[in-house]
Amino acid sequence: MAHEGTLIGDRYRLLGPAGHGTVHARDERLDRIVALRPLFDEPAPAVPAPRAAVCDVVDEDSTTYLVLAYPGARTLTELLDEHRTLAPGLVARFGAQLASALAAAHDEGVLHSAVDPDHVVLSAEGRAGIVASGSALRAFLAPEVLDGGFPDFPSEVYSLGATLYAALGGEQCHPLTEAVLRLLHPYPTARPTMAAAEELLSGFLPSRPVSRPDGGARPALGGDYRCV
Repeated sequence: MAHEGTLIGDRYRLLGPAGHGTVHARDERLDRIVALRPLFDEPAPAVPAPRAAVCDVVDEDSTTYLVLAYPGARTLTELLDEHRTLAPGLVARFGAQLASALAAAHDEGVLHSAVDPDHVVLSAEGRAGIVASGSALRAFLAPEVLDGGFPDFPSEVYSLGATLYAALGGEQCHPLTEAVLRLLHPYPTARPTMAAAEELLSGFLPSRPVSRPDGGARPALGGDYRCV
């Protein structure tokens, strides 16, 4: 299996294991998340549940990969119920997006107060959002809030860290985990700001491809992202 960060077929940047024998990848041509499944020597491997459309077939270094469509918008809780963990590259991607949105809210003096997997939604394009605030899951509250304190900006940083840690499944062998643990520092004043958290998480994102002579215009979907 190719390593995280490898570019398959000059198009699919591997983000890490996705479970069920697949890996998450970013389609750099269409800027969307897909799942790749190496065929190896199996005659007819089953497509991981839920059934996903096969959108491409790629040969790379004597390995054939099925490119599978990523499920539509779902909560992080739903995805973790299915996969148990998500690829570190995908976690860094949506973590940076969430931190960016929350940092903008913090700049306006606004707290979401319910950052947890139930309130995080991921789209098929790998973009993350936070649904309307409500009751937060207790397991994702900062220790000072559990002790009776009021939620504030540092406690929201903690909640984001706890959410990302859950998505990683407590994976200890990836550098991203060490970064996430900084958000989970038991002392609020020792945690980074949300803006600093965004910068920290963005450092784990793969670099964008070099701009094309056509100005980077994306190909039309019809005829480029096909299902076979």
